[in-house]
This record gives sequence, C-alpha cells and structure tokens, in this order.
Amino acid sequence: MKTRTMTVEFKSLETLENELLSLPGVKRQRVQPKSTVYFDSLASFRSFLTIQKLEILTLIASTKPKSIYELSKILNRSIAPVQKDCQSLEAAGFIELDRDPSGRGALTPRLVFDYDRIRVKLPRHPYELQFSAAA
Repeated sequence: MKTRTMTVEFKSLETLENELLSLPGVKRQRVQPKSTVYFDSLASFRSFLTIQKLEILTLIASTKPKSIYELSKILNRSIAPVQKDCQSLEAAGFIELDRDPSGRGALTPRLVFDYDRIRVKLPRHPYELQFSAAA
C-alpha cells in the first residue's frame, strides 16, 4: 500500500509573494499544491500545530466523522473549541469543511486529500519529522 504524504515546508512571506507575482496573469493556478502546506517560520508552525489539532487530524483520517459535532463527541471536547481548531486547520490547508447540502448548517471535516502521513521539512536541517495517522 502506497503512503500518501502531506508535506509541511517553510518559505518566507516574501518568497511566496514573489512566486505568486511570477505566475502568468492569464492562467492563474494554485500556488500551493494540495499536498503541501507552507509556514513562514518554525515558530509559527510549532504554535499552530498543537496536540489537539494533531488529534483532530488523526481522527478525521481514521474515523471519517460526519460532522464537527460527531468529532467533538469522539474527542470528548466541547464543540466550540473543536470547531475553532477545524477552522484553523482548514485555513492552513490541512482539511476542508464541507457544508451539509440539506441546509442544516452542519460542517463535515475531511482531509484535503487522502493523506496518511505528515512530513515536516525542517529549514536548515538534514532531517524530517513525520506524523502518521493511527490505523
């Protein structure tokens, strides 16, 4: 079975801006591939990816909850902080929150793509950290 990997890389905001500006004006494409998430510094990454968010990512991968409410019950946490963490994970590009088509307002958290490992390419270091979803 092939391992699918989400990669976390570090680029300065200036570098990301230059890459965006270098894209041809006619054909705007996604600057950030679905399989890669960028942070501007190791400090911002460390403050962002908490144990609670890693737990949410693992549970989304393994249990595929139908809603944030269901996810909060599995985690035994209040829905408000779980929803806030999910919104942060969505903004960073780790997950997507799909709105219930019936109009009830429920949000279904799902991985951006079906990855089972997160690889962190540390700046200026010859090694990488990896987090794998528990099966």
